[in-house]
Amino acid sequence: MSTDKARTKKWAPKTFNGCLTCKYGLMIFSISIRAGLMSVRKRRIKCDEGKPACQSGYAPPKIRLFEPASSSTEPPSTSTPPPDTDHPPSANDLQFQTYLRSYPHPRELALVPTFGTEEEQQAFQFFLEKTADLISVYSQPYFWTVLLPQATWHQPAIKHSIIALASLHQFLTSEGPSAVRANHSFMFHYNTAIHTLVSGKPPIDVVLASCVIFWALENFNGGGQPAFDHMKAAIKIVGEWKAKRRPNDPANDVISTYIEPTIKDGIKFASKCRVEELQSQMSALSLSTQDMRVLTIQLPDFDTLEKAGDYLGDCIQQILVLKSASPGPDLVESINDLDAKLYKWMNMFQGLPTIGRVHQKRMLIVHNVAAYVLLDQLKAQARCSREPSESHRGRSSFIVVEVEDVLSYDPQATEDSSQAGYPNLGFIPPVFLVAVSSAQIETRRKAIRTLRLLNVVEGPWSSETAAKIAEAILEIAHHFSILPSKVEWRHMLFNFEFDRPKNIRVLYMRWKPEDERFRGVDWVKEIEVNRIDRIDCVRNKHPPNNPPGSFLGFWKLTFMAGFTEFHTTLWISI
Repeated sequence: MSTDKARTKKWAPKTFNGCLTCKYGLMIFSISIRAGLMSVRKRRIKCDEGKPACQSGYAPPKIRLFEPASSSTEPPSTSTPPPDTDHPPSANDLQFQTYLRSYPHPRELALVPTFGTEEEQQAFQFFLEKTADLISVYSQPYFWTVLLPQATWHQPAIKHSIIALASLHQFLTSEGPSAVRANHSFMFHYNTAIHTLVSGKPPIDVVLASCVIFWALENFNGGGQPAFDHMKAAIKIVGEWKAKRRPNDPANDVISTYIEPTIKDGIKFASKCRVEELQSQMSALSLSTQDMRVLTIQLPDFDTLEKAGDYLGDCIQQILVLKSASPGPDLVESINDLDAKLYKWMNMFQGLPTIGRVHQKRMLIVHNVAAYVLLDQLKAQARCSREPSESHRGRSSFIVVEVEDVLSYDPQATEDSSQAGYPNLGFIPPVFLVAVSSAQIETRRKAIRTLRLLNVVEGPWSSETAAKIAEAILEIAHHFSILPSKVEWRHMLFNFEFDRPKNIRVLYMRWKPEDERFRGVDWVKEIEVNRIDRIDCVRNKHPPNNPPGSFLGFWKLTFMAGFTEFHTTLWISI
């Protein structure tokens, strides 16, 4: 009996990720379920029987990013086996699986009460609705909106990291007691995530995913050097993993397809001097030409919100002008240059001092996201990129949710937009852009409701007029049983007339599609406009670089006049 105990003690694994030498070999479990009872039999085999490609000192982790984490100190005979599909699930499990089948996308998983405390559920929901969509503008959408939320259910380190990131986002976008609570939650879960990561000895893919989240945490928090250190550590781990990985390593897909590209996205936020510090490790990453463009681009510094708004406005204006350009190498080069500028803008924006009201900063970020939506449209026009639809949906959804939250948090925010020197490009343009271009009809309807909720007049037109125009497009799509995306701006004609008997101005929207199915169709919509004082309607195929009136008016009315071919460009003298 004593011999068996000694043998059991000697046989207990001393590492967390499987066999490291041929001395101890492996154990194979045979699970048999009969009449609701489970028996486990184990046998000892040679190492090369289970892992012919075993390498001394290294083995791929047994725990994957989406498998339940287990303690590294428990012997295999007492560890909890992974869930088996043949085992009768409990009532709660059946209900949970039914819920997942109803909502395959993890965007709604925070509503499941078994996730954690109420505070954790709220933070997780905040991450799904806002934080993930914001980071996805500059990083891999599928990684942030799908993979990480799934991993939170099995990996405590990922869960606490995600909650810490969401709490930090809440802290940065709020004030008063709610900001204090969010800051406390951020610190608690950040420390807990680090403790879990160090003590739990998770597999390499979880470690790399945690490094990426820690980078986002420090980057959001303005900690340039700590964020850089996390990315530097991640690059080192990736380099070592590539040197030792095997073709059948189950971590290959997750790391190569999702985590490594996300690390490259994080490196692009680093300053030039820090990038030079990484030159010796860059070989571990397969950087593209566009990645190097972002890393090396030189931009003028801005140290105030006003200058940040001016710089962003210039980028948006360049995108709108390029909408009328002919496809070709020059257009592709301009698109890549603007892509790098917008990416670098966020990097510089995060380094600004904490001055100004919270909603001013939030709206500038909204316009940066809207600029990416415009840039995606320009890429599709030039046929130089095929952006995933998930990215489009996330950006459009983020714009609407963020503007609604700004209005809910500070109802007086729209009153400041008319003040001189206000660091904002307006509330109407980004929401209107979503209302007329989102691929999701429900997102368009939400944007229309947000326009009416705004109830503001900016420059020459009102949010109510914008809502009516967006509704007219949905009306066309419904009447002719086509997708709203098929109602293109280049087929729209606009004209203003003054109805003297009624003493009102009327906007006429005319849709004349080129599709053979609608030959002879001439659909006209009348929209009453009371807010516009003076309008000059000029027919011009290409917009000038410097149209008369303010840039704000051009930014808004270009949406109304069209993007590709300007059949009627509305010039507003403000």
